[in-house]
Amino acid sequence: VRVKSTTSSSTIDSFLPMEELISAHLDVLFPGMEIVEHHAFRITRNADFEVEEDRDEDLLQALERELARRRFGSPVRLEVADDMTEHMLELLLRELDVDPADVIEVSGLLDLSCLWQVYAVDRPALKDAPFVPATHPAFGERETPKSVFSTLREGDVLVHHPYDSFSTSVQRFIEQAAADPQVLAIKQTLYR
Repeated sequence: VRVKSTTSSSTIDSFLPMEELISAHLDVLFPGMEIVEHHAFRITRNADFEVEEDRDEDLLQALERELARRRFGSPVRLEVADDMTEHMLELLLRELDVDPADVIEVSGLLDLSCLWQVYAVDRPALKDAPFVPATHPAFGERETPKSVFSTLREGDVLVHHPYDSFSTSVQRFIEQAAADPQVLAIKQTLYR
């Protein structure tokens, strides 16, 4: 949890970033120590994943092995709060073996994904209606949907997510490929 609700009242919600809560109580976390300075930073580690088809016959095992290694991969990016001192930044660069070109100064929160917790608060009046994607015309909604394979044989189709429906394009393509006995393998490249 990166954002902590600060009230117990059911009518008002206020939130505090977890790093601010921690920094306000460093004396409790480190009793008897003098806190000289503190700064927020975030490390992104190398997440390259390659499957060697001749060695990795079991894709699930290969994936599990690589995910276990990811925690200890070399840093590829260091995000630091814009108030970090030069001395502290140099210490992090040296200890983490990060190139200065891979440092990003951030003004504000280092990880905006914590804001989903604020979005999860039950306040429908403050939210837009969910966006409903359309089915791409090439895949048209019919009684029995046209085969994605036959559609692609006619020519390329550019789908633009989230505007074009994922379920009636990519998902349907994968489902049809999985059900087709002529398909030997389904391989994807996923980007984070």
